[in-house]
Amino acid sequence: MEDLRNALDRCKKQLAVLENRNINLKTQLANILQFHFDRSLLEKLEYFHTAFLQMDTRFEALRNEVALQQAWLTPHGSDFSNEEHIRRHQQHMLEKLENMERDARRLGLGFDEYVTEHFPVNLVLQAQEIRKRDIR
Repeated sequence: MEDLRNALDRCKKQLAVLENRNINLKTQLANILQFHFDRSLLEKLEYFHTAFLQMDTRFEALRNEVALQQAWLTPHGSDFSNEEHIRRHQQHMLEKLENMERDARRLGLGFDEYVTEHFPVNLVLQAQEIRKRDIR
């Protein structure tokens, strides 16, 4: 079961990285909205805002599954007769995490491309600097 605990710890760390990236993207979007921009671009910016919020919802659902898995793996909650079930659940969580990573990467790239294409370079650079600072 130690291998499951180690994998769960890695899962928690990966999930935290994804959540931080999403926060950085939302911060970048907020910074863009503070400056004057063509209102015709608002619809696409709303799309990204909604997509970032949907990612938050997915992160929350996975965090709940991680908490359940953590409870199953604690010495008090362990019922090793269900080890196969616990392993299947862990595999399912890892698959969800991989899908989230792929979707988050695609969303982030799409947002970066859109920002680069539609907003002045100095605004993009300023937002990217804030993003880099937040990552550190």
